[in-house]
Amino acid sequence: MKGIKKQLVEEINKILNTEFEENILANPPKIELGQFALPVFQLAKEKKQNPAQFASELSKKLTQIKGNLWERVEATGPYLNFQLKLGKWNESVLKAGKVSTASTASTASKVRIASKVMVEYSQPNTHKEFHVGHLRNACLGSSLVNILRYQGNEVIAANYIGDAGVHVAKCLWFLQKKFPSGNYLVENKSKGEFLGQMYAEAVQKLEENPELSQEVSEIQRKLENQDSDMVKLWQQTKEWSMDGFQVVYDLLGVKFDQWFFESEEEIEGKKLINEIVKNKTIPEIKESEGAIIAELKKFGLDVLVLIKSDGNVLYGTKDLPLGKKKFDEFGIDKSIYLVDNRQSLYMKQIFKLLDLLGYEDKEKIHVAYDFVTLPDGAMASRKGNVITFMSLFGEMKKRLINETAQRHSDWSVKKIDSTAEKIALAALKFWMLKYENNTVIVFDMEKAMSIEGSTGPYLLYTVARINSILKKEKNKENIDFTVLKEVEEQSLIKHLSLFEESIVVSAEKYQGSYLCTYLIELAQKFNGFYHKHQVLKAENDVKQARLMLLKKVSQVLLKGLELLNIEAIKEM
Repeated sequence: MKGIKKQLVEEINKILNTEFEENILANPPKIELGQFALPVFQLAKEKKQNPAQFASELSKKLTQIKGNLWERVEATGPYLNFQLKLGKWNESVLKAGKVSTASTASTASKVRIASKVMVEYSQPNTHKEFHVGHLRNACLGSSLVNILRYQGNEVIAANYIGDAGVHVAKCLWFLQKKFPSGNYLVENKSKGEFLGQMYAEAVQKLEENPELSQEVSEIQRKLENQDSDMVKLWQQTKEWSMDGFQVVYDLLGVKFDQWFFESEEEIEGKKLINEIVKNKTIPEIKESEGAIIAELKKFGLDVLVLIKSDGNVLYGTKDLPLGKKKFDEFGIDKSIYLVDNRQSLYMKQIFKLLDLLGYEDKEKIHVAYDFVTLPDGAMASRKGNVITFMSLFGEMKKRLINETAQRHSDWSVKKIDSTAEKIALAALKFWMLKYENNTVIVFDMEKAMSIEGSTGPYLLYTVARINSILKKEKNKENIDFTVLKEVEEQSLIKHLSLFEESIVVSAEKYQGSYLCTYLIELAQKFNGFYHKHQVLKAENDVKQARLMLLKKVSQVLLKGLELLNIEAIKEM
Protein backbone atom coordinates (compact mmCIF):
# COMPACT_ATOMS: atom_id res chain seq x y z
CA MET A 1 0.00 0.00 0.00
CA LYS A 2 2.76 2.41 0.93
CA GLY A 3 4.53 1.52 -2.30
CA ILE A 4 1.80 2.77 -4.63
CA LYS A 5 1.38 5.98 -2.58
CA LYS A 6 5.10 6.61 -2.93
CA GLN A 7 4.97 5.94 -6.67
CA LEU A 8 1.99 8.24 -7.06
CA VAL A 9 3.65 11.15 -5.23
CA GLU A 10 6.92 10.64 -7.12
CA GLU A 11 5.09 10.78 -10.44
CA ILE A 12 3.15 13.91 -9.40
CA ASN A 13 6.35 15.63 -8.26
CA LYS A 14 8.12 14.77 -11.50
CA ILE A 15 5.37 16.21 -13.69
CA LEU A 16 4.59 19.30 -11.59
CA ASN A 17 8.15 19.90 -10.39
CA THR A 18 6.96 19.87 -6.78
CA GLU A 19 8.25 18.32 -3.55
CA PHE A 20 5.15 16.74 -2.03
CA GLU A 21 5.65 13.99 0.57
CA GLU A 22 3.45 10.90 0.50
CA ASN A 23 1.79 11.67 3.84
CA ILE A 24 0.08 14.66 2.20
CA LEU A 25 -2.29 12.33 0.36
CA ALA A 26 -5.77 12.19 1.83
CA ASN A 27 -8.68 9.79 1.43
CA PRO A 28 -11.66 11.12 -0.57
CA PRO A 29 -15.00 10.91 1.31
CA LYS A 30 -16.47 8.64 -1.41
CA ILE A 31 -14.73 5.92 -3.41
CA GLU A 32 -16.44 7.23 -6.55
CA LEU A 33 -14.20 10.31 -6.31
CA GLY A 34 -11.02 8.23 -6.48
CA GLN A 35 -8.55 6.41 -4.29
CA PHE A 36 -6.48 9.42 -3.19
CA ALA A 37 -6.87 13.18 -2.88
CA LEU A 38 -4.10 15.79 -3.01
CA PRO A 39 -4.75 19.15 -1.27
CA VAL A 40 -3.18 22.10 -3.09
CA PHE A 41 -3.75 24.87 -0.52
CA GLN A 42 -0.09 25.56 0.18
CA LEU A 43 1.03 25.30 -3.43
CA ALA A 44 -1.76 27.63 -4.57
CA LYS A 45 -0.76 30.11 -1.85
CA GLU A 46 2.83 30.08 -3.06
CA LYS A 47 1.61 30.70 -6.60
CA LYS A 48 -0.76 33.40 -5.31
CA GLN A 49 -3.75 31.73 -6.95
CA ASN A 50 -7.22 30.69 -5.83
CA PRO A 51 -6.90 27.06 -4.52
CA ALA A 52 -10.02 25.76 -6.31
CA GLN A 53 -9.09 27.38 -9.64
CA PHE A 54 -5.48 26.23 -9.26
CA ALA A 55 -6.65 22.62 -8.60
CA SER A 56 -8.83 22.76 -11.73
CA GLU A 57 -5.87 23.83 -13.88
CA LEU A 58 -3.61 21.12 -12.44
CA SER A 59 -6.25 18.43 -12.99
CA LYS A 60 -6.39 19.28 -16.70
CA LYS A 61 -2.61 19.19 -16.97
CA LEU A 62 -2.28 15.84 -15.18
CA THR A 63 -5.17 14.28 -17.15
CA GLN A 64 -3.60 15.31 -20.47
CA ILE A 65 -0.23 13.84 -19.54
CA LYS A 66 -1.82 10.54 -18.42
CA GLY A 67 0.59 9.15 -15.88
CA ASN A 68 1.43 5.51 -15.40
CA LEU A 69 -0.85 5.13 -12.39
CA TRP A 70 -3.96 7.24 -12.87
CA GLU A 71 -6.87 6.94 -15.23
CA ARG A 72 -8.11 10.44 -14.57
CA VAL A 73 -7.60 13.40 -12.25
CA GLU A 74 -10.53 15.59 -11.24
CA ALA A 75 -10.67 18.72 -9.14
CA THR A 76 -13.12 19.05 -6.26
CA GLY A 77 -12.64 22.45 -4.69
CA PRO A 78 -8.98 22.72 -3.57
CA TYR A 79 -8.39 18.95 -3.93
CA LEU A 80 -7.09 16.83 -6.81
CA ASN A 81 -8.85 13.46 -6.80
CA PHE A 82 -6.91 10.63 -8.43
CA GLN A 83 -8.79 7.71 -9.97
CA LEU A 84 -6.06 5.11 -10.37
CA LYS A 85 -5.92 2.48 -13.09
CA LEU A 86 -7.94 -0.36 -11.60
CA GLY A 87 -5.56 -3.13 -12.61
CA LYS A 88 -2.58 -1.51 -10.87
CA TRP A 89 -4.56 -0.33 -7.86
CA ASN A 90 -6.41 -3.58 -7.18
CA GLU A 91 -3.26 -5.66 -7.61
CA SER A 92 -1.23 -3.39 -5.34
CA VAL A 93 -3.67 -3.99 -2.48
CA LEU A 94 -4.67 -7.60 -3.04
CA LYS A 95 -1.20 -8.90 -3.88
CA ALA A 96 0.64 -6.94 -1.22
CA GLY A 97 1.59 -10.25 0.41
CA LYS A 98 0.35 -11.85 3.59
CA VAL A 99 -0.06 -9.56 6.54
CA SER A 100 3.02 -10.07 8.72
CA THR A 101 2.85 -11.94 12.01
CA ALA A 102 2.71 -10.09 15.31
CA SER A 103 6.30 -11.07 16.08
CA THR A 104 7.60 -9.64 12.82
CA ALA A 105 7.94 -5.95 12.01
CA SER A 106 5.70 -4.63 9.28
CA THR A 107 7.97 -2.96 6.76
CA ALA A 108 4.94 -1.33 5.19
CA SER A 109 4.08 0.78 8.21
CA LYS A 110 7.00 0.51 10.57
CA VAL A 111 6.64 3.47 12.91
CA ARG A 112 9.16 2.93 15.65
CA ILE A 113 7.67 4.41 18.81
CA ALA A 114 10.71 3.34 20.85
CA SER A 115 13.34 0.67 20.34
CA LYS A 116 12.70 -0.97 23.70
CA VAL A 117 9.44 -0.56 25.61
CA MET A 118 8.01 -1.95 28.82
CA VAL A 119 4.24 -2.13 29.09
CA GLU A 120 3.10 -2.60 32.69
CA TYR A 121 -0.52 -3.72 32.86
CA SER A 122 -3.16 -5.80 34.65
CA GLN A 123 -1.73 -5.20 38.18
CA PRO A 124 -4.44 -6.97 40.22
CA ASN A 125 -4.35 -6.97 44.01
CA THR A 126 -3.99 -10.30 45.74
CA HIS A 127 -6.55 -11.15 48.41
CA LYS A 128 -9.26 -9.84 46.09
CA GLU A 129 -11.03 -11.55 43.21
CA PHE A 130 -10.29 -10.81 39.55
CA HIS A 131 -13.48 -9.06 38.43
CA VAL A 132 -14.94 -7.53 35.29
CA GLY A 133 -13.30 -4.19 36.06
CA HIS A 134 -9.85 -5.81 35.85
CA LEU A 135 -10.68 -7.16 32.41
CA ARG A 136 -10.41 -3.80 30.65
CA ASN A 137 -6.81 -3.28 31.75
CA ALA A 138 -5.79 -6.84 30.81
CA CYS A 139 -7.38 -6.62 27.35
CA LEU A 140 -6.01 -3.16 26.61
CA GLY A 141 -2.51 -4.10 27.76
CA SER A 142 -2.26 -7.35 25.81
CA SER A 143 -3.46 -5.65 22.61
CA LEU A 144 -0.96 -2.79 23.01
CA VAL A 145 1.87 -5.28 23.50
CA ASN A 146 0.87 -7.00 20.24
CA ILE A 147 0.44 -3.75 18.31
CA LEU A 148 3.77 -2.29 19.46
CA ARG A 149 5.58 -5.53 18.63
CA TYR A 150 3.94 -5.58 15.21
CA GLN A 151 5.51 -2.21 14.57
CA GLY A 152 8.98 -3.53 15.29
CA ASN A 153 9.47 -2.53 18.91
CA GLU A 154 11.08 -4.82 21.46
CA VAL A 155 8.36 -5.00 24.08
CA ILE A 156 8.54 -6.36 27.62
CA ALA A 157 5.10 -7.24 28.95
CA ALA A 158 5.13 -6.71 32.73
CA ASN A 159 2.67 -7.30 35.55
CA TYR A 160 2.94 -5.55 38.92
CA ILE A 161 1.07 -7.54 41.55
CA GLY A 162 -0.36 -5.72 44.57
CA ASP A 163 0.58 -8.30 47.18
CA ALA A 164 1.24 -5.82 50.00
CA GLY A 165 -0.59 -2.96 51.61
CA VAL A 166 -3.56 -2.22 53.79
CA HIS A 167 -5.96 -4.31 51.68
CA VAL A 168 -3.89 -7.43 52.47
CA ALA A 169 -3.79 -6.53 56.17
CA LYS A 170 -7.57 -6.08 56.25
CA CYS A 171 -8.16 -9.45 54.62
CA LEU A 172 -5.76 -11.33 56.91
CA TRP A 173 -7.09 -9.51 59.97
CA PHE A 174 -10.66 -10.59 59.26
CA LEU A 175 -9.60 -14.09 58.26
CA GLN A 176 -8.04 -14.57 61.69
CA LYS A 177 -11.05 -12.97 63.38
CA LYS A 178 -13.54 -15.25 61.66
CA PHE A 179 -11.46 -18.43 61.73
CA PRO A 180 -9.24 -18.21 64.84
CA SER A 181 -8.54 -21.95 64.64
CA GLY A 182 -7.06 -21.58 61.17
CA ASN A 183 -9.57 -24.00 59.61
CA TYR A 184 -10.93 -21.90 56.77
CA LEU A 185 -14.37 -22.80 55.42
CA VAL A 186 -13.89 -22.09 51.73
CA GLU A 187 -17.05 -24.08 50.89
CA ASN A 188 -17.88 -24.17 47.15
CA LYS A 189 -15.99 -21.00 46.21
CA SER A 190 -12.57 -20.82 44.65
CA LYS A 191 -9.95 -19.79 47.20
CA GLY A 192 -9.44 -16.49 45.38
CA GLU A 193 -13.16 -15.72 45.52
CA PHE A 194 -13.18 -16.72 49.19
CA LEU A 195 -10.45 -14.14 49.92
CA GLY A 196 -12.43 -11.50 48.05
CA GLN A 197 -15.40 -12.24 50.30
CA MET A 198 -13.19 -11.97 53.40
CA TYR A 199 -11.92 -8.57 52.24
CA ALA A 200 -15.43 -7.24 51.60
CA GLU A 201 -16.60 -8.42 55.03
CA ALA A 202 -13.52 -6.87 56.63
CA VAL A 203 -14.29 -3.48 55.12
CA GLN A 204 -17.88 -3.67 56.31
CA LYS A 205 -16.75 -4.61 59.82
CA LEU A 206 -14.27 -1.72 59.96
CA GLU A 207 -16.88 0.76 58.76
CA GLU A 208 -19.16 -0.35 61.59
CA ASN A 209 -16.30 -0.30 64.13
CA PRO A 210 -13.61 2.25 63.11
CA GLU A 211 -11.69 1.67 66.34
CA LEU A 212 -10.68 -1.76 65.00
CA SER A 213 -8.45 -0.12 62.39
CA GLN A 214 -5.65 -0.15 64.97
CA GLU A 215 -5.69 -3.95 64.84
CA VAL A 216 -5.34 -3.81 61.05
CA SER A 217 -2.37 -1.44 61.39
CA GLU A 218 -0.77 -3.94 63.75
CA ILE A 219 -1.20 -6.70 61.16
CA GLN A 220 0.43 -4.47 58.55
CA ARG A 221 3.36 -3.71 60.87
CA LYS A 222 3.86 -7.42 61.50
CA LEU A 223 3.99 -8.07 57.77
CA GLU A 224 6.48 -5.26 57.20
CA ASN A 225 8.61 -6.50 60.12
CA GLN A 226 8.58 -10.05 58.71
CA ASP A 227 6.72 -11.68 61.62
CA SER A 228 7.10 -15.41 60.82
CA ASP A 229 3.51 -16.52 61.54
CA MET A 230 1.99 -13.57 59.69
CA VAL A 231 4.33 -13.99 56.73
CA LYS A 232 3.42 -17.69 56.55
CA LEU A 233 -0.30 -16.87 56.39
CA TRP A 234 0.37 -14.13 53.84
CA GLN A 235 2.38 -16.46 51.59
CA GLN A 236 -0.27 -19.16 51.76
CA THR A 237 -3.14 -16.83 50.87
CA LYS A 238 -1.09 -14.97 48.26
CA GLU A 239 -0.56 -18.29 46.49
CA TRP A 240 -4.32 -18.83 46.46
CA SER A 241 -4.75 -15.50 44.66
CA MET A 242 -1.90 -16.07 42.21
CA ASP A 243 -3.26 -19.48 41.25
CA GLY A 244 -6.63 -17.87 40.54
CA PHE A 245 -5.04 -15.09 38.47
CA GLN A 246 -3.15 -17.62 36.37
CA VAL A 247 -6.36 -19.47 35.54
CA VAL A 248 -7.80 -16.19 34.24
CA TYR A 249 -4.66 -15.27 32.28
CA ASP A 250 -4.55 -18.71 30.66
CA LEU A 251 -8.16 -18.32 29.56
CA LEU A 252 -7.51 -14.82 28.21
CA GLY A 253 -4.31 -15.88 26.45
CA VAL A 254 -2.42 -13.16 28.33
CA LYS A 255 1.30 -13.73 28.91
CA PHE A 256 3.90 -11.70 30.80
CA ASP A 257 7.65 -11.56 30.34
CA GLN A 258 8.29 -10.02 33.75
CA TRP A 259 6.54 -10.14 37.10
CA PHE A 260 6.99 -7.49 39.81
CA PHE A 261 5.59 -7.60 43.35
CA GLU A 262 4.80 -4.74 45.69
CA SER A 263 6.18 -6.69 48.65
CA GLU A 264 9.62 -6.78 47.03
CA GLU A 265 9.58 -3.14 45.94
CA GLU A 266 8.47 -2.09 49.43
CA ILE A 267 11.79 -3.24 50.92
CA GLU A 268 13.81 -1.44 48.26
CA GLY A 269 11.58 1.60 48.55
CA LYS A 270 12.22 2.08 52.26
CA LYS A 271 15.97 1.97 51.65
CA LEU A 272 15.72 4.42 48.76
CA ILE A 273 13.53 6.95 50.63
CA ASN A 274 15.68 6.81 53.76
CA GLU A 275 18.85 7.38 51.72
CA ILE A 276 17.26 10.35 49.91
CA VAL A 277 16.17 11.96 53.20
CA LYS A 278 19.50 11.27 54.89
CA ASN A 279 21.64 12.62 52.03
CA LYS A 280 19.11 15.31 51.02
CA THR A 281 19.59 14.32 47.36
CA ILE A 282 16.03 15.45 46.56
CA PRO A 283 15.08 18.41 48.78
CA GLU A 284 11.41 17.90 47.98
CA ILE A 285 11.42 14.54 49.84
CA LYS A 286 11.55 15.26 53.58
CA GLU A 287 10.18 14.50 57.01
CA SER A 288 6.98 16.22 58.09
CA GLU A 289 5.16 15.60 61.39
CA GLY A 290 6.61 12.10 61.68
CA ALA A 291 5.79 11.16 58.08
CA ILE A 292 7.93 11.35 54.95
CA ILE A 293 6.43 13.36 52.13
CA ALA A 294 7.29 14.65 48.68
CA GLU A 295 6.53 18.39 48.55
CA LEU A 296 5.65 18.94 44.90
CA LYS A 297 3.49 22.07 45.11
CA LYS A 298 6.01 24.18 43.19
CA PHE A 299 5.47 21.81 40.25
CA GLY A 300 1.70 22.15 40.57
CA LEU A 301 1.44 18.57 41.85
CA ASP A 302 0.55 19.00 45.54
CA VAL A 303 1.98 16.80 48.33
CA LEU A 304 2.55 13.06 48.04
CA VAL A 305 2.82 11.08 51.30
CA LEU A 306 5.38 8.29 50.94
CA ILE A 307 5.59 6.87 54.47
CA LYS A 308 2.91 7.53 57.07
CA SER A 309 3.66 8.66 60.61
CA ASP A 310 2.91 5.13 61.89
CA GLY A 311 5.68 3.77 59.66
CA ASN A 312 3.42 2.12 57.09
CA VAL A 313 4.51 2.74 53.51
CA LEU A 314 2.28 3.98 50.69
CA TYR A 315 2.33 3.28 46.96
CA GLY A 316 4.86 5.94 46.02
CA THR A 317 7.55 4.32 48.14
CA LYS A 318 7.12 1.15 46.07
CA ASP A 319 6.68 2.73 42.64
CA LEU A 320 9.89 4.77 42.79
CA PRO A 321 12.33 1.85 43.05
CA LEU A 322 10.31 -0.04 40.44
CA GLY A 323 10.50 2.93 38.08
CA LYS A 324 14.28 3.07 38.56
CA LYS A 325 14.63 -0.68 38.08
CA LYS A 326 12.81 -0.62 34.74
CA PHE A 327 15.31 1.83 33.25
CA ASP A 328 18.45 0.64 35.05
CA GLU A 329 18.09 -3.13 34.82
CA PHE A 330 16.04 -3.56 31.66
CA GLY A 331 17.52 -0.73 29.58
CA ILE A 332 14.18 0.42 28.22
CA ASP A 333 13.64 3.66 26.30
CA LYS A 334 9.99 4.03 27.22
CA SER A 335 7.99 2.94 30.25
CA ILE A 336 4.23 2.63 29.72
CA TYR A 337 1.88 2.34 32.70
CA LEU A 338 -1.75 1.24 32.22
CA VAL A 339 -3.46 2.70 35.27
CA ASP A 340 -7.02 4.02 35.60
CA ASN A 341 -7.64 7.73 35.22
CA ARG A 342 -8.41 8.24 38.91
CA GLN A 343 -4.66 7.94 39.47
CA SER A 344 -3.69 10.66 36.97
CA LEU A 345 -2.35 13.10 39.58
CA TYR A 346 -0.47 10.32 41.35
CA MET A 347 1.19 9.17 38.12
CA LYS A 348 2.32 12.74 37.40
CA GLN A 349 3.81 12.89 40.89
CA ILE A 350 5.72 9.62 40.39
CA PHE A 351 6.99 10.74 36.98
CA LYS A 352 8.20 14.04 38.48
CA LEU A 353 10.03 12.20 41.28
CA LEU A 354 11.67 9.93 38.70
CA ASP A 355 12.73 13.06 36.81
CA LEU A 356 14.29 14.40 40.02
CA LEU A 357 16.10 11.07 40.42
CA GLY A 358 17.76 11.64 37.05
CA TYR A 359 15.36 10.04 34.57
CA GLU A 360 13.99 13.19 32.93
CA ASP A 361 15.33 12.09 29.54
CA LYS A 362 13.36 8.81 29.68
CA GLU A 363 9.83 8.58 28.34
CA LYS A 364 7.21 7.74 30.93
CA ILE A 365 3.69 7.33 29.61
CA HIS A 366 0.51 6.99 31.65
CA VAL A 367 -2.17 5.27 29.57
CA ALA A 368 -5.27 6.23 31.52
CA TYR A 369 -8.64 4.56 31.11
CA ASP A 370 -12.05 4.90 32.71
CA PHE A 371 -13.84 2.27 34.74
CA VAL A 372 -16.21 -0.55 33.85
CA THR A 373 -19.70 -0.61 35.24
CA LEU A 374 -22.80 -2.72 34.81
CA PRO A 375 -26.28 -1.62 33.73
CA ASP A 376 -27.34 -1.55 37.41
CA GLY A 377 -24.38 0.49 38.67
CA ALA A 378 -20.68 0.57 39.58
CA MET A 379 -18.79 -2.23 41.30
CA ALA A 380 -16.37 -2.12 44.23
CA SER A 381 -14.45 -4.93 45.95
CA ARG A 382 -14.88 -3.26 49.33
CA LYS A 383 -18.67 -3.27 48.87
CA GLY A 384 -18.70 -6.92 47.87
CA ASN A 385 -20.84 -6.21 44.80
CA VAL A 386 -18.31 -7.14 42.12
CA ILE A 387 -19.08 -9.49 39.27
CA THR A 388 -16.12 -11.84 39.11
CA PHE A 389 -14.61 -12.60 35.73
CA MET A 390 -15.01 -16.35 36.18
CA SER A 391 -18.70 -16.13 37.12
CA LEU A 392 -19.50 -13.86 34.16
CA PHE A 393 -17.45 -15.92 31.72
CA GLY A 394 -19.08 -19.11 33.03
CA GLU A 395 -22.58 -17.72 32.52
CA MET A 396 -21.80 -16.52 28.99
CA LYS A 397 -20.17 -19.80 28.01
CA LYS A 398 -23.09 -21.81 29.38
CA ARG A 399 -25.58 -19.87 27.28
CA LEU A 400 -23.41 -20.05 24.18
CA ILE A 401 -23.01 -23.82 24.58
CA ASN A 402 -26.81 -24.18 24.47
CA GLU A 403 -27.12 -21.90 21.43
CA THR A 404 -24.28 -23.63 19.56
CA ALA A 405 -25.66 -27.10 20.32
CA GLN A 406 -29.05 -26.08 18.91
CA ARG A 407 -27.46 -24.85 15.66
CA HIS A 408 -25.07 -27.79 15.27
CA SER A 409 -26.63 -31.00 16.56
CA ASP A 410 -24.01 -32.98 14.62
CA TRP A 411 -21.03 -31.40 16.45
CA SER A 412 -19.16 -33.20 19.21
CA VAL A 413 -19.43 -31.99 22.79
CA LYS A 414 -15.76 -30.97 22.68
CA LYS A 415 -16.22 -28.87 19.54
CA ILE A 416 -19.33 -27.17 20.94
CA ASP A 417 -17.52 -26.37 24.19
CA SER A 418 -14.44 -24.98 22.41
CA THR A 419 -16.52 -22.85 20.03
CA ALA A 420 -18.68 -21.43 22.83
CA GLU A 421 -15.57 -20.58 24.85
CA LYS A 422 -13.96 -18.70 21.97
CA ILE A 423 -17.15 -16.77 21.21
CA ALA A 424 -17.53 -15.80 24.89
CA LEU A 425 -13.93 -14.59 25.08
CA ALA A 426 -14.27 -12.66 21.82
CA ALA A 427 -17.43 -11.01 23.15
CA LEU A 428 -15.73 -9.97 26.40
CA LYS A 429 -12.45 -8.80 24.90
CA PHE A 430 -13.91 -6.83 22.00
CA TRP A 431 -16.40 -5.04 24.27
CA MET A 432 -13.51 -3.95 26.50
CA LEU A 433 -11.44 -2.72 23.55
CA LYS A 434 -13.93 -1.04 21.22
CA TYR A 435 -14.43 2.00 23.43
CA GLU A 436 -11.94 4.85 23.64
CA ASN A 437 -9.85 4.78 26.81
CA ASN A 438 -11.53 7.84 28.34
CA THR A 439 -15.02 6.35 27.99
CA VAL A 440 -16.89 4.61 30.81
CA ILE A 441 -17.79 1.08 29.73
CA VAL A 442 -21.24 -0.23 30.60
CA PHE A 443 -20.89 -3.96 30.04
CA ASP A 444 -24.07 -5.41 28.54
CA MET A 445 -23.80 -9.18 28.27
CA GLU A 446 -26.71 -9.57 25.85
CA LYS A 447 -25.36 -7.02 23.39
CA ALA A 448 -21.77 -8.22 23.73
CA MET A 449 -22.75 -11.77 22.69
CA SER A 450 -24.82 -10.68 19.69
CA ILE A 451 -23.63 -11.58 16.18
CA GLU A 452 -25.04 -8.27 14.98
CA GLY A 453 -23.62 -4.82 15.59
CA SER A 454 -20.21 -3.79 16.84
CA THR A 455 -19.26 -7.01 18.61
CA GLY A 456 -16.59 -9.65 18.71
CA PRO A 457 -19.00 -12.44 17.67
CA TYR A 458 -19.96 -10.36 14.59
CA LEU A 459 -16.32 -10.38 13.49
CA LEU A 460 -16.00 -14.12 14.18
CA TYR A 461 -19.17 -14.72 12.18
CA THR A 462 -17.79 -12.72 9.25
CA VAL A 463 -14.54 -14.69 9.24
CA ALA A 464 -16.47 -17.98 9.41
CA ARG A 465 -18.74 -16.85 6.58
CA ILE A 466 -15.77 -16.06 4.33
CA ASN A 467 -14.14 -19.36 5.27
CA SER A 468 -17.26 -21.29 4.24
CA ILE A 469 -17.12 -19.64 0.79
CA LEU A 470 -13.39 -20.11 0.22
CA LYS A 471 -13.38 -23.79 1.15
CA LYS A 472 -15.86 -24.52 -1.65
CA GLU A 473 -13.48 -23.60 -4.47
CA LYS A 474 -9.75 -23.03 -4.90
CA ASN A 475 -8.49 -19.72 -6.22
CA LYS A 476 -6.40 -19.75 -9.42
CA GLU A 477 -3.13 -17.90 -9.89
CA ASN A 478 -3.90 -15.81 -12.98
CA ILE A 479 -6.22 -13.00 -11.97
CA ASP A 480 -7.68 -10.21 -14.08
CA PHE A 481 -7.67 -7.39 -11.52
CA THR A 482 -9.50 -4.97 -13.83
CA VAL A 483 -12.83 -6.77 -13.34
CA LEU A 484 -13.14 -5.57 -9.74
CA LYS A 485 -14.82 -2.28 -10.56
CA GLU A 486 -18.12 -2.31 -8.71
CA VAL A 487 -18.54 0.43 -6.10
CA GLU A 488 -18.80 -2.13 -3.28
CA GLU A 489 -15.63 -3.87 -4.48
CA GLN A 490 -13.69 -0.64 -4.70
CA SER A 491 -14.92 0.50 -1.30
CA LEU A 492 -13.76 -2.81 0.18
CA ILE A 493 -10.36 -2.63 -1.52
CA LYS A 494 -9.83 0.94 -0.36
CA HIS A 495 -10.65 -0.04 3.21
CA LEU A 496 -8.22 -2.97 3.01
CA SER A 497 -5.51 -0.49 2.05
CA LEU A 498 -6.05 1.38 5.35
CA PHE A 499 -5.26 -1.56 7.65
CA GLU A 500 -1.70 -0.53 8.47
CA GLU A 501 -2.84 3.04 9.02
CA SER A 502 -5.34 1.89 11.67
CA ILE A 503 -2.53 0.11 13.52
CA VAL A 504 -0.31 3.19 13.43
CA VAL A 505 -3.09 5.32 14.96
CA SER A 506 -3.84 2.67 17.61
CA ALA A 507 -0.16 2.65 18.60
CA GLU A 508 0.18 6.42 18.64
CA LYS A 509 -2.97 6.83 20.74
CA TYR A 510 -2.25 3.78 22.92
CA GLN A 511 -5.69 2.30 22.40
CA GLY A 512 -7.04 -0.55 20.32
CA SER A 513 -10.39 1.14 19.72
CA TYR A 514 -9.17 2.48 16.36
CA LEU A 515 -8.31 -1.00 15.17
CA CYS A 516 -11.66 -2.27 16.50
CA THR A 517 -13.53 0.38 14.52
CA TYR A 518 -11.52 -0.45 11.41
CA LEU A 519 -12.32 -4.18 11.66
CA ILE A 520 -16.05 -3.59 12.21
CA GLU A 521 -16.17 -1.30 9.18
CA LEU A 522 -14.28 -3.88 7.11
CA ALA A 523 -16.74 -6.60 8.12
CA GLN A 524 -19.68 -4.33 7.31
CA LYS A 525 -18.26 -3.47 3.90
CA PHE A 526 -17.67 -7.14 3.15
CA ASN A 527 -21.19 -8.15 4.19
CA GLY A 528 -22.63 -5.28 2.15
CA PHE A 529 -20.65 -6.45 -0.89
CA TYR A 530 -21.61 -10.10 -0.41
CA HIS A 531 -25.29 -9.25 0.00
CA LYS A 532 -25.31 -7.49 -3.37
CA HIS A 533 -22.88 -9.53 -5.51
CA GLN A 534 -22.41 -13.20 -6.36
CA VAL A 535 -19.05 -14.84 -5.81
CA LEU A 536 -19.22 -18.54 -6.63
CA LYS A 537 -21.90 -18.07 -9.30
CA ALA A 538 -20.20 -15.12 -11.00
CA GLU A 539 -18.48 -15.44 -14.38
CA ASN A 540 -15.12 -17.18 -14.07
CA ASP A 541 -12.80 -14.14 -14.31
CA VAL A 542 -14.96 -12.19 -11.89
CA LYS A 543 -15.30 -15.19 -9.57
CA GLN A 544 -11.53 -15.69 -9.39
CA ALA A 545 -10.92 -12.01 -8.67
CA ARG A 546 -13.64 -11.94 -6.01
CA LEU A 547 -12.26 -15.06 -4.35
CA MET A 548 -8.91 -13.29 -4.07
CA LEU A 549 -10.66 -10.26 -2.63
CA LEU A 550 -12.29 -12.48 0.00
CA LYS A 551 -8.94 -14.06 0.86
CA LYS A 552 -7.47 -10.65 1.53
CA VAL A 553 -10.42 -9.62 3.68
CA SER A 554 -10.03 -12.83 5.66
CA GLN A 555 -6.28 -12.28 6.11
CA VAL A 556 -6.76 -8.76 7.42
CA LEU A 557 -9.61 -9.70 9.75
CA LEU A 558 -7.58 -12.59 11.16
CA LYS A 559 -4.50 -10.42 11.67
CA GLY A 560 -6.55 -7.64 13.26
CA LEU A 561 -8.20 -10.10 15.66
CA GLU A 562 -4.80 -11.57 16.50
CA LEU A 563 -3.46 -8.13 17.39
CA LEU A 564 -6.47 -7.65 19.66
CA ASN A 565 -5.66 -11.03 21.24
CA ILE A 566 -8.91 -12.56 19.96
CA GLU A 567 -8.90 -16.06 18.52
CA ALA A 568 -11.02 -16.64 15.42
CA ILE A 569 -12.97 -19.80 14.62
CA LYS A 570 -13.49 -21.57 11.29
CA GLU A 571 -17.24 -22.00 11.64
CA MET A 572 -20.08 -20.87 13.88
